[in-house]
Amino acid sequence: GRPPFATAVKVTIPLIGKGLMAGGALVFLTTMKELPATLVLRPIGWETLSMEVYSRTSEGLWQAAALPALCLGLAGALSVALICFRDGLD
Repeated sequence: GRPPFATAVKVTIPLIGKGLMAGGALVFLTTMKELPATLVLRPIGWETLSMEVYSRTSEGLWQAAALPALCLGLAGALSVALICFRDGLD
């Protein structure tokens, strides 16, 4: 007996919330580590973590690439943790 918007707010959005969160985490994880798309689509002068890691390791600067690689790994780990523990986020 409620209007469609109220039904969406009270029923639909709570039901799809966990799925949206998991899907968003998966998309975030994929885009953080996607180097070819970053190379093609990035604006000029814009450096991402994957670009920093790639450019520094291709020049043999392993110590300089360590921090961006660690940040990239932590971002991926947080995304995976969000997917794994999403049932506990009620």
